Amino acid sequence: MTRAPEDHAPVNRAEPQKHPTPRSLSGEEPIIWEALFRKFSHQGRSLQVQIRQMIVAAIEERRIPRNARMPSSRDLATLLGVARNTVVLAYQQLVDEGFLESRERSGYFIKGAASGRPKESVEIRADHPDDPNWAERFAMRPSTRRNIVKPREWLRYPYPFLYGQFDPGLFPTNDWRECARGALSVLEIHNWARDLVDGDDPELIDQLR
Repeated sequence: MTRAPEDHAPVNRAEPQKHPTPRSLSGEEPIIWEALFRKFSHQGRSLQVQIRQMIVAAIEERRIPRNARMPSSRDLATLLGVARNTVVLAYQQLVDEGFLESRERSGYFIKGAASGRPKESVEIRADHPDDPNWAERFAMRPSTRRNIVKPREWLRYPYPFLYGQFDPGLFPTNDWRECARGALSVLEIHNWARDLVDGDDPELIDQLR
């Protein structure tokens, strides 16, 4: 008996998984995160700083609506080509600064306020006759003093002898950062934060000798 040929269902090959574009909670048009981060660069400033600055700028310019859901740390890390921990730390910093809020098992969202830096209202009142005349109390007016005049491209001069300026190419940046990290450790803070009154720092004395 001849057997009828079986119909073979087409085999679906695995397609590369695409990350969904996050949408705001109010059902508005999807936020084009690629456009918000188009100036992101792996060179120059810290990656975390760039992420925070671009998110803050988008919030303050109202390009991200209130209560909008941020991309997951994994999705944004994939989009920017950075480590996931970099995005997590940036999000946490923005939570501390009041721009984002973390909702349990939901992710990060733009805080309800338009900006994490609420503007305080200042009451302007007319001068009272009993108020002191502060202009008469100024012994020196900085605006009338002579200031240093220097060209904008002063650093390109062969010998730019200017007070208070340094050459970034000669400054020991790595050594300075290492000293700063060491001085800000918990153990060191206990050492240098004490009030020695008129006592000298013994380690400084040893270095001077």
